[in-house]
Amino acid sequence: MSEKKKAYIFDVYDDYALRLKYIRNVLEEKGYETTVYLSDFDHFHKEPYKKRYDDAEYIHALPYKKNFSFARIHSHIQFSKDCLKVQQENPADLVYAMTPPNSTAYYFGKHRKKNPDYKLIFDVCDMWPEAFPVKGMKGVLAAPFGVWAHLRNAYLKYADLVMTECDLFRDILLKYVPADRMKTFWMCRPQAVSEVTPVENDILTFVYLGSINYVVDVESIAAFADAVNRRQKIRMHIIGDGESRPLFLSLLNQYQIDYEYHGLVFDENEKRRIFSECHYGFNMMKNTSCIGLTMKSLDYLSYDLPIINNVPADTWKFVDEEKLGINVDNIEKAAEKILTVTDEEYTQMQKQVITFFHDHLRDEVFEENLAALL
Repeated sequence: MSEKKKAYIFDVYDDYALRLKYIRNVLEEKGYETTVYLSDFDHFHKEPYKKRYDDAEYIHALPYKKNFSFARIHSHIQFSKDCLKVQQENPADLVYAMTPPNSTAYYFGKHRKKNPDYKLIFDVCDMWPEAFPVKGMKGVLAAPFGVWAHLRNAYLKYADLVMTECDLFRDILLKYVPADRMKTFWMCRPQAVSEVTPVENDILTFVYLGSINYVVDVESIAAFADAVNRRQKIRMHIIGDGESRPLFLSLLNQYQIDYEYHGLVFDENEKRRIFSECHYGFNMMKNTSCIGLTMKSLDYLSYDLPIINNVPADTWKFVDEEKLGINVDNIEKAAEKILTVTDEEYTQMQKQVITFFHDHLRDEVFEENLAALL
């Protein structure tokens, strides 16, 4: 009787519920006995934590306090080394490794080059240092940033498959990886609604969901809300938290926007209740970010909620071609446009959102697409 195939999943962040569980499902369906390895460090709150998932193993990650610091880079390098050590000591038939950290691509790519007897999958779910959100500094940091990117770029090619979270990442990496070994796998989740949900609100209402951090364009969101509010009174719901929350709420107060701040909401039923009162979700990021699809847009679209968007590449194309909301390149013009949308046009927009999500962003679609390549 042949021994069962073995697979390892490595991720320094806690992406289990967002992505890894779908990877695991496919691997197990393909007959792999799969072990998930995560770090024991909360990268959002910057503190260690105890085991979160009973069906995952934990590798110690060195603590750090700041996102952009040598301590974080050192922590990620050590984590990558420790992941590779697992494979060296007890080899699996297939390894899935998420990047960032770029050092994971470096260590596993280098190892796979000399040890081609196992399958290797890299999943590029963010682009560092390309996504470093600071204007005017990238020129100064060109040399260290080049080294940082090289850790990833030079070693991705040794994988059997490179998954990318969006077409934007794929297009950037095409110069380093053959096109036939790279494929976009958009983020996915279960579809929350399968038919149009009438909005339980006569007032034009918007929602912002997610981290309120330095990459979110809170200034443009507030300015857009103001531009619409000057023409027609609106309401806003805000779900989330982060270092930019005080600025965000201050701007809304300054513009005299009627809003309700809910803080962090993890309960899907409560999120559904809030979304049922809203017409559009804000998906606006600073133009220094390197991103094609956001988690918040995935949540909005799963609830048949059209989006107000300025995220380029994948999402801009979706909104433009599939009519999933309104793209914003000029705030005043976009504010005028949203007020011309009729009830019939809005309902059709919701239908477009439902169809698009069903065909491209459902968890079942993700699993089917990955299974076809393994």
